[in-house]
Amino acid sequence: MSRRIFASLAVLLFVLGACAAPVPKAAGPSPSTGFPVSVSDFQGRTVTVPKRPERIVSIGPSITEFLFALGAGDRIVGVDDFSDEPPAATKIEKLGGIKVNFERIVALQPEIVFILKLSDGTIERLAAIPLTVIVVDPQAISEVASTATLVGKAVGADGDRLAKDIGRQVDEVKATTAKAATRPRVYHEIDASDPTKIFTVGPGSYIHDLIGIAGGANIAANATSAYPQLSAEQIVKSDPEIVVLAASDYSPKPDQIAARPGWSQVTAVKARRIVALPANLVNRPGPRVGEAALAYAKAVHPELYR
Repeated sequence: MSRRIFASLAVLLFVLGACAAPVPKAAGPSPSTGFPVSVSDFQGRTVTVPKRPERIVSIGPSITEFLFALGAGDRIVGVDDFSDEPPAATKIEKLGGIKVNFERIVALQPEIVFILKLSDGTIERLAAIPLTVIVVDPQAISEVASTATLVGKAVGADGDRLAKDIGRQVDEVKATTAKAATRPRVYHEIDASDPTKIFTVGPGSYIHDLIGIAGGANIAANATSAYPQLSAEQIVKSDPEIVVLAASDYSPKPDQIAARPGWSQVTAVKARRIVALPANLVNRPGPRVGEAALAYAKAVHPELYR
């Protein structure tokens, strides 16, 4: 994957069920008489939704998951190419990936468009039609529960209940990892297509928060950006005790990580603690955050879950 494509994917996927934690139950719809409602989105815009939307477009995998968790999946008429959870999302019309099909979105006549914080002018063009556009782009664990409330209010569902479920699941993981005697050094690899500048996660990213909740210490905790690039030498020097891969088709496999020049001296490699986790679970700040936190905690502190 090229660095240019990765940078675009980071916007879509991070912004991006092997574990035992349950997926939050779908929240039932509220009476349509609760409309109109006004919400404040992730661009600080106050958006008024005049009536319960029956035709919804979702541009963002985590947004799509929120809508299904809120019981509004049957009202979605279009999604981005990366929306693949739950399985029912794969049957909905796809509207593009890095660049969405603007004309097709308009043709679907959605009553509301939920979209990630894109900078290519799509949001402004949709709002100018005008369509009701709500930007939903949580970038921290603390913003995930509030996203459930925001989306729930906009579609006429009980987002508060979903928010509480999310908070409870995350708190359960925190309570368990608080018992850990150590905080192992964690290196989370995002993209190493350029071996001289490898993408990882830093402060301000959802996965950085996830590492902390799981009881780990991010080796890039002092980075000045949410998705910094480190050289292989910097990573080796930091000597991570655990390497976590958000596994996907293009991701390197654990044995490929171990075979990198100079990496044989890394503690995680010597201890064979290179862990691959499902990308569509770990990378997305969505309603399965409790499940993602549990998966990460089991990777960092397996001794707590025996």
